Amino acid sequence: MVQGGLDAAIAAVTESGQPYATETRTIDGVDFVVFSNAPDNLRELYTQGLQHADKVFFVYQDERFTYQEVWEEAARVGNQLKHAGIKSGDRVGIALRNYPEWIFAFMGITSIGAVAVAMNAWWSGEEMVYGIEDSGLKLLFADQERIERLRPYDDKLNIQTIAVRCQPEGYIPWDQFVENGSRLMPEEPVPTDTNATILYTSGSTAHPKGVLSSHRAILNALMCWECGGAIGAYMFPQAAAAPTPLYLPATILTVPLFHVTGLVVQFLQSFKPGRKLVAMYKWDADEALGIIERERITSFNGVPTMAWELVQSSAFEKYDLSSLRSAGGGGAAMAPEHARQIDNKLGKGSAGTGWGMTETQGLATGIGGEAFLQRPRSCGRAVPPLVKVKVIDKEGKDLPADETGELCIWGVMNFREYWNQPEATRSTLVDGWVHTGDIGHMDQEGYVFITDREKDMVIRGGENIGCQEVEAVLYDHPAVIEVAVFGVPDERLGETLATVICVNPDESVSEDELKAFALDRLAKFKVPDHFWIRTDRLPRIASEKIFKRGLRDEAIELLARTT
Repeated sequence: MVQGGLDAAIAAVTESGQPYATETRTIDGVDFVVFSNAPDNLRELYTQGLQHADKVFFVYQDERFTYQEVWEEAARVGNQLKHAGIKSGDRVGIALRNYPEWIFAFMGITSIGAVAVAMNAWWSGEEMVYGIEDSGLKLLFADQERIERLRPYDDKLNIQTIAVRCQPEGYIPWDQFVENGSRLMPEEPVPTDTNATILYTSGSTAHPKGVLSSHRAILNALMCWECGGAIGAYMFPQAAAAPTPLYLPATILTVPLFHVTGLVVQFLQSFKPGRKLVAMYKWDADEALGIIERERITSFNGVPTMAWELVQSSAFEKYDLSSLRSAGGGGAAMAPEHARQIDNKLGKGSAGTGWGMTETQGLATGIGGEAFLQRPRSCGRAVPPLVKVKVIDKEGKDLPADETGELCIWGVMNFREYWNQPEATRSTLVDGWVHTGDIGHMDQEGYVFITDREKDMVIRGGENIGCQEVEAVLYDHPAVIEVAVFGVPDERLGETLATVICVNPDESVSEDELKAFALDRLAKFKVPDHFWIRTDRLPRIASEKIFKRGLRDEAIELLARTT
């Protein structure tokens, strides 16, 4: 479909009087396109789930909760938070695994206008103290693991902590906290520009920063994904008129809820369609295959390596995956060979990916189906009608198509500020544009191609090397399952390239073979100088991205021992 057809579809779907009508609003001094009919606050979003009151909403192991039950539990939390003196704007922390109580707590906090601080459950005790003090928490929900990490700092913190699924001495258990809470949701006024969440950046490349976002930003992001589907249906009505699906919408909660993918893309996007959300204790590809069959999962989303792990599992053929209509992810590039195999094994048109950040509620670009197979290294085009993407040079000037520079994202879904970090906010958020630190380009049709993180770019003897380009080539080797490429210090060149590769244990492959494979496809200076080959899965950070910084530290230490 030519650009003119897309523009006409956007105009028709978003015109005045339509469900996805848009208008311009000035927010924090910037004129943004917003949805006229977006809910005012997250509590209004939660009420949409009551249209599916008797449907199962949340599943955790053998526990199942309907939309009505989740609403009532959240109401109990909201009422008891008010009773505890929590007011609009106060920060309340959640430091839990993906238990049902995480959902109840988040809904209760945001329904009364307080700010939900989604704390990284992988943090050490010291890191948790940092998050608590940085955000200024008034109250914290925590489980046994997190409470144990905080015990050495109890006297220093002096914060009221609600113990979830445990009863340690000196803490208020969850059941006692909510026991007398009314099941009628509080009706506190929550204006749309009220602050809603603080999510801390994953810390894979830098010290974590608290990303502050409003109700309006989150809700417009959710509607933008919906609207993108409506635009597609307008452009391709025959595809939209497909037979009624055999299975009700259902997805797996594959990543932690403190991550933007888990919170916004998987959890909050479930309310309007009445989608079932099935939580895992932790990610495991074989377990996920069993859940897909047992719960009749219709969509799968996570980081791209997860869909790849599904199709690579030795148990793949044992399960009935016929309910699954789409599988993809975002937050990292998907290797072309991965895209092809996912499409072949999970069904034509099922593979897809996207790009977004914590700072944009996970929303920026998207791509799927035939377009993705034709451009497997692209993360898609800006999601209409709210998002714009541009590429700039080091002086901040816009670059034309096919020119490489820093990618920037514009839209009402963007975050408000980095909590307590005004300088970082000013350098990242400029006139409504988030300067992402991602390096890439857009082609003539507006498809975005990310080549690297600005901070991860390796400069070897004056030559710039994009790690993702090298990773994509190594992923094409049939024995390779996972790859991490990064720079290590070098006395002569400043930096050289190193890689840690997870290979199929049933395959026999040597360092020389992998080097030769890369040399056939890359300039010599882009071929890593150091290889480490293993059969174990590469380590992850909490968002399930490969923990490249940790691998780099390990590599530097190993190299130091041998010199």
